[in-house]
Amino acid sequence: MNTEYKIQVSHIAKAFKMYNTPMDKMREALSISGKILHTDFYAITDLSFSVKKGEILGIMGRNGSGKSTLLKMITGIYEPSKGTIKVSGKISSLLELGMGFNMEYTGIENIYFYGTLMGLTRDQIEEKRQGIIDFAEIGDYVYQPVKTYSSGMFARLAFSCAINVEPDILIVDEILSVGDMRFQAKCFNKFKEFKEKGVTILYVGHDVSMMRTFCDRAMWINKGRLVDMGDPTFISAKYTEFMYLDDITEFTDYKRLAKETEAETCAVQTKEKQEIEVKEPQKQERKTADSLFPDSITHWGSRTGLVKSAIICNEAGKEQKAFSADDRIRIDVRLDIEEDMNVPKCSLAISIKNTEGIDILVKTTYDEHVNLRAGKNQTVSFVFQPRLANGDYYLVVALENRENAAIAYYEYIEGAAYFKAYSDKKIFGIYDVPAVIDCRE
Repeated sequence: MNTEYKIQVSHIAKAFKMYNTPMDKMREALSISGKILHTDFYAITDLSFSVKKGEILGIMGRNGSGKSTLLKMITGIYEPSKGTIKVSGKISSLLELGMGFNMEYTGIENIYFYGTLMGLTRDQIEEKRQGIIDFAEIGDYVYQPVKTYSSGMFARLAFSCAINVEPDILIVDEILSVGDMRFQAKCFNKFKEFKEKGVTILYVGHDVSMMRTFCDRAMWINKGRLVDMGDPTFISAKYTEFMYLDDITEFTDYKRLAKETEAETCAVQTKEKQEIEVKEPQKQERKTADSLFPDSITHWGSRTGLVKSAIICNEAGKEQKAFSADDRIRIDVRLDIEEDMNVPKCSLAISIKNTEGIDILVKTTYDEHVNLRAGKNQTVSFVFQPRLANGDYYLVVALENRENAAIAYYEYIEGAAYFKAYSDKKIFGIYDVPAVIDCRE
């Protein structure tokens, strides 16, 4: 195994036998002639990737896409039907919290039981025991049988056990909702500590901002196949597009694109050589083929082409690429609004994001009670003082339909324009809010 990689997955597939009735399974097992009464359902199909030591790989995909099946194969719960998986180092899994716990044992007894399963000696468990108890924050309940715990208490103890065994590889499957906000913050800080120590982490989740902030790379799978892999900002943007547009009949363009992307991915995987070292998909560098916004990260919607331009300029209307914290920015968006678009419910939204894809500020005409009008080549201007910390930022422009609670998008452009912010004043956060500070007795 290549020592540069902690996980190497090569052309794996996982098939589950599906029977029409439970009796069919028995009939097949007892059949002398070997009659087949099942169909194979492939949860994973020809999937290859590898993860380097100390790398954090985010895995995203809709429910039922095969994410949990993949993680269970990596942890050894399932055997792949085809292909090979090579793992180097101790795995601690937050895949199914409490796996290996005995419900009749007390919390303390389960700490020792779990530690033993993870290969720790009694002395090592003794050394970690108090840290596990303190992190779980369940008080004297740790001396009570686990079967008496609430689901939250159980999850806290299981989580605390899993992250305190000093793993080489940590697998996290959408469990950051454990406990209250304070406990979630503790969990996130622990992950950052692991990242600094060089622990390899696989993180599965639907939180786009978490994926962009936390991960070095992102992988998107759908129906058990690799759709794309690369920069978390780009991959999460395409995944967000897919989640908004898939299964909605008006968005036929993306469905066609999805099929083409899947076909391209399969073609690439077929050409890969059967090697010990799995070849990685290259970091995604391609841009949207779009004459109006050629540098956009993603550009989609039911009526793309209505937004004609988006310019970031100074207050006088001159386009600029850099602004100080004290400058006033003007964003001019030129667009068409068609008569059949339910004009009273149309909204133009802008968002300023940092390079991690986090919204710093968002403004919409709808929320500010500014009415758009039907017509071509109208310009909507947003003027404000950014007061941003030093760094790179980009603009998102969205033409929305606010008719229902769930916002629909006529057009969504992430990366419509880019700019830099600078400030002589040290801004410790990401935004320097104006404030009146008074000191008196």
